Amino acid sequence: MIVNIFKQEGLEVLGWRPVPVNTSVVGFYAKETMPNIEQVFVRVINEEDVDDIERELYICRKLIERAANSESWGNELYFCSLSNRTIVYKGMLRSEVLRLFYSDLQNDIYKSPFAIYHRRYSTNTSPRWPLAQPMRFLGHNGEINTIQVIKFSTVLKCSWHFEAFSYFDSKMYSG
Repeated sequence: MIVNIFKQEGLEVLGWRPVPVNTSVVGFYAKETMPNIEQVFVRVINEEDVDDIERELYICRKLIERAANSESWGNELYFCSLSNRTIVYKGMLRSEVLRLFYSDLQNDIYKSPFAIYHRRYSTNTSPRWPLAQPMRFLGHNGEINTIQVIKFSTVLKCSWHFEAFSYFDSKMYSG
C-alpha cells in the first residue's frame, strides 16, 4: 500500500533502511515497546523545486496515513518525518542516551547545525513511543492555548504590572 501510493503520486521508492539502534541504552519498558524503525528513500520524479518536493512528500505522507487507518496495522504506522529538509529521530529516551541509541548520530559525516530535544510526554497518559513529540515543524512546552486565553492572560499581566508599578510609585511604598 505504501509503495503503491508513492508510485501513484509519481515517486519512486529507492529502498528501505532499518535505522541502526543500540537497545542496550534504553530502559526495560522502552525496549519492550520499541517499534520497528525504518527510513524510506524516495525519488521525486516530476518536481525539481525544493518547496514542491517538500509539498509532494507531505501529500504522500498524509495519503499513506489516511489509507493506513483502514488497515489492521494502521495504528502501528507513524512517520516521524517524510521530508527532503529534515530528519527526525524520536523515542522514549533520555537526552543522555539519544546519541548512543541512534548510531547515525555518532557518524562524523552526519552533521546538523542544530538539534531540538523534548523530553516530556503527556502528563495524563503513560509514556509511549508514539507520544514522543515529532518536532516536524515546531516544538512547544505544552502551554498551547486559544487566542482568547492568550489575550486574556496578557491583559491580566499588563493590568498587574500597571497596578504594581502604580503601587510602587505611590507614597504608600517607602522602600
